[in-house]
Amino acid sequence: MILTSRRLTLRRPQADDIDWVTAEAQDPEIQRNTTIPSPYHRTDAEHFVDKANTDEMPKTFVITHTHTGQRLGVISLHQRPKHAPSVGYWIGKNARGQGIATEALARICRWAVDDLGAPIIVWTANVGNEASRAVAVKTGFKMEGTLRLRIASQGRLRDCWTGSLLPEELIRNT
Repeated sequence: MILTSRRLTLRRPQADDIDWVTAEAQDPEIQRNTTIPSPYHRTDAEHFVDKANTDEMPKTFVITHTHTGQRLGVISLHQRPKHAPSVGYWIGKNARGQGIATEALARICRWAVDDLGAPIIVWTANVGNEASRAVAVKTGFKMEGTLRLRIASQGRLRDCWTGSLLPEELIRNT
């Protein structure tokens, strides 16, 4: 399964993505602001690609530039609980500040709403992750507050911001 938007193609992770994922995951920003293992090893990327391809329906995508094929980031839709799926994403250092995350987030949310029938989508990020929060707000998410000690990152529990998106709140340029 492939999802497309104006500039982006979202596709399943492949074996030839392993070295790229391993390299990008060394970025301190990605390690600090996601739930990936820290330190991150090639075996973690291998497990990531294997797991992403064991599900019948893809939920994790590598974000690529449609025309160049350049890998830009990763985005996932986590369907637990099924009635309130959540999203997670990271963008590689060289692709930040170009609206990639906003476009990819809008596209995966459109898929969740239109094709999967999601009545609501949940977003969370470590408190202080202003970039992720800005992307969520641009996509239409409404901020709901702070949850204490709800995200495990870099070996410890952290407070997180949370927000949600109803179908009618999703930006329409996807």
